[in-house]
Amino acid sequence: MDSRAPAPAAASSLARVRLSLRPRDYAAPERRDRHASVPTVPGRAPRWQRRFRRHRRIAAALLTGVVVWSVTTAIRPPVEPTTRVLVASRDLVPGEILGPDDVAVLQRPAYAVPRDALDGGSRVVGRTIAFPVASGEAVSARHVVSSALLETLGADVVATPVRLADSSLAALVSAGDVVDVIAASASGDGSGAAVASVVAARVHVLVAPGRGTAGGGGLLAAPASSSGDGSTVVLATSTSQALAIARAAVGSRLSVTIRGH
Repeated sequence: MDSRAPAPAAASSLARVRLSLRPRDYAAPERRDRHASVPTVPGRAPRWQRRFRRHRRIAAALLTGVVVWSVTTAIRPPVEPTTRVLVASRDLVPGEILGPDDVAVLQRPAYAVPRDALDGGSRVVGRTIAFPVASGEAVSARHVVSSALLETLGADVVATPVRLADSSLAALVSAGDVVDVIAASASGDGSGAAVASVVAARVHVLVAPGRGTAGGGGLLAAPASSSGDGSTVVLATSTSQALAIARAAVGSRLSVTIRGH
């Protein structure tokens, strides 16, 4: 008997081992479904609750920010429309000539701007102030001597040049003053007595002697100048007042009295 041949018992054991090692007899490991419910440990919160607890401060901060933004947006007043307007950089008095540093262009709420306010494109440098303007106040057409000023004073208002007999009196008048025009002449009865009457009451001075120009061209652009024995001022009068002044100037000496504003 060959000694190298396996014994029957050993051969039987070897056959059983071989059979147990066949690949088809291996069972594939079960794959765990990640969506399957995980058994919870008694007394322990679910996983989603534990995650929320870890990030609850961040979530609370984000939620608070959203609430604050919503509330502030709801109660915030709407943005008011603005417009460019010319304002006085300092107090301006009648008779002054506007310089580049006297005015500035600013943005103002549209509801607070007068209808006749001048915008940034208006050429006002070199014009004469006709009415007082406070610092920070919008400069409007009625504040400067121009044709637009006549429109603001009335539809029947015209610019009337008046030659005053007394040049020293004319030097006391400033643009923006309110005056009465008086005509004086000798009486016609031969007694040599003088008579005087008011031919135009409560008229505004537009241009006064030596007080600057209105800028641009035309009557309102030229400074009043002395001529003969008097000086010329430009007044804002009605048409009827202008006719009365013209009639009185033929044979009377004209003067003015200054009224309060």
